[in-house]
Amino acid sequence: MIHASNFPLLDRISSGILAIDRDGRIMLWNSVMESWHRKSRAEMSGKNLFKLFPHLDNSMFKAELAGVFDSSNTAVFPAADQQIIPCPLAGGEFRHQKVTISLLDEHQLALFTIEDQTEQRKLIHDYRKIAASLQSELNQKSRLISAIDQAAEAIIIATVDGKIDYVNKAFFTQTGWQHSDLSNATLAQLFTQAEDGFETHLNRVFSEGKTWQGRQKISGSDGTLFTASVSIAPIQDESGTATHVVIIQEDISQQVALDERLRRSQKQEALVTLVGGIAHDFNNLLAGLIGQTYLASREVKEMPKTLTRLKKVQKIAQEASEIVKQLLTFARQGDHSAKEFPLSAFIKEFHKLAQHTVPESIQLRLDFSPDEYTFRGDANQLQQSLLNMIQNAVEACGDNHNGLIELTLNPLDPAKDMAHIVKYPVLRHGNFAHIQIRDNGRGISSENIEKIFDPFYTTKQLGSGLGLAIVMGCIRSHHAIIDVQSTPGEGSTFHLFLPLKVAKPMTPTIPVENSLNATILLVDDDPNVLEPTKELLECMGHHVTLACDGIEACERFESNPAQWDIVITDMVMPRMNGLEAARRMRMLVPTIPIIFATGYDRSLVIEDTRKMAQTLLISKPFNPDELDQQIIKMVKTNRGS
Repeated sequence: MIHASNFPLLDRISSGILAIDRDGRIMLWNSVMESWHRKSRAEMSGKNLFKLFPHLDNSMFKAELAGVFDSSNTAVFPAADQQIIPCPLAGGEFRHQKVTISLLDEHQLALFTIEDQTEQRKLIHDYRKIAASLQSELNQKSRLISAIDQAAEAIIIATVDGKIDYVNKAFFTQTGWQHSDLSNATLAQLFTQAEDGFETHLNRVFSEGKTWQGRQKISGSDGTLFTASVSIAPIQDESGTATHVVIIQEDISQQVALDERLRRSQKQEALVTLVGGIAHDFNNLLAGLIGQTYLASREVKEMPKTLTRLKKVQKIAQEASEIVKQLLTFARQGDHSAKEFPLSAFIKEFHKLAQHTVPESIQLRLDFSPDEYTFRGDANQLQQSLLNMIQNAVEACGDNHNGLIELTLNPLDPAKDMAHIVKYPVLRHGNFAHIQIRDNGRGISSENIEKIFDPFYTTKQLGSGLGLAIVMGCIRSHHAIIDVQSTPGEGSTFHLFLPLKVAKPMTPTIPVENSLNATILLVDDDPNVLEPTKELLECMGHHVTLACDGIEACERFESNPAQWDIVITDMVMPRMNGLEAARRMRMLVPTIPIIFATGYDRSLVIEDTRKMAQTLLISKPFNPDELDQQIIKMVKTNRGS
């Protein structure tokens, strides 16, 4: 048996060490193995491994062992294979052990390194013990750290003055650095992008002997930054003095990106909820305001000035209602209904919305062809995409007091747009509208312009990198094309080419003459809506009965189902909502016409109302005359006249 004095380190590490020759005879048995198996070195010397552990006498294991002897392979058996060299504990259970078998060249022995992972300790703790032993055994260093060299996390060992002593393979994989880059390298060179307090943390590890954990930005060899979880711990000598530090860093860029996406998603969800709640209450107030001004207008017909002022109030209230609709559109997600709509009208309305997002120091100019273009797509998605590009243009202009953003809409011009037609041959076929968003901001560098549509790519300190990625997704889903031209210092132009549909002539709406007096059940929990709506409907000749929630509405309806011509109900109410009440009423009168009114986003409830025939969903605040026309139309249809 080889004497342990030839390998003084073997009795000073926490792993069990044994070695066998080609015949399976045990030639080395360290003190850890003596402790675990309660067998002395003398007792085990020359014993046959396969007789002591018969389960190893199989072709698979012997093939692995032959690979070690014949090809200098390294065989690794993870902790799950706890029966390689079974070692019972006091309770009868076996230790969970990781067994590594490698060739001890100078003696032609298979060296078994057995790591006890029953109470697995952190890698850094194990390394402290190993590093303390390595101070006088530097020639054995590479062998002892072979295990951590295979770790997925990057591991760096540095001296007290910051000089790099060792890095494992994962470090090169993470950073892209080469061995030659690390010649005489220091921690300061590796952590050039670290936060201001990083050096303080590092000094405290040395001076106080405490570990530190946190996140840091790490720079790769090409300058690319990634976020890493960094742990720093001291390596102390026998006197307790820190001579080195071990740094473990794990690339958590994907986790950070997912966390950010989740944060933004939660923020968006909270925004939708907040906007929806505010919109509901505000729309109810506007409905009451419009109703009251409508009634007041009827009472002051002989007072032209007052009538004019009241009509202006109505107009302002309607404009406020449009702003609320725009806010709901901005916050809405998941509404992907493709419809045909005129682009010119859309761009005009979008310009009004965009003006609210552009500071007064920047001019937002609109220029569009008077021709009409019909586009089939999701107006909400297109609007959100244009808003993202306008916001980018605003940020590009920065504090420029002469900032200018131009929004234009024109048909594709083969002469002016030939460069784009050559670049995108699909533009040769069919009709396209050309939307441009041009700014005179700082522009985009050539190296960045190819990346701007990549998810999570951003040059802003607090940017998400999702704005233009969302734009690209929208454009592709509409089979459209987007292109960017930019000159640093002069500005950027985004070009959108949208495929057009042949416009169909609009069928004029023929007003329905009010030739009936309907009996209406009006349901709403807000008296600001209920009272003026009742009064204005009565002014139009209808008979109106009120209910303040779904339960009261059902009670009134069930008392005489045949008397009602139509039900107008709010969607969201205490005790019982409008949809539930409508279903109960339909059980008694399946054909009763029902108008649902909502102050929330229509897209949140439209699917529920579509499932019911003879219904209409309207948004608050509503136009009194249009409501009257709809009542007459639905009642006449139900009567068959």
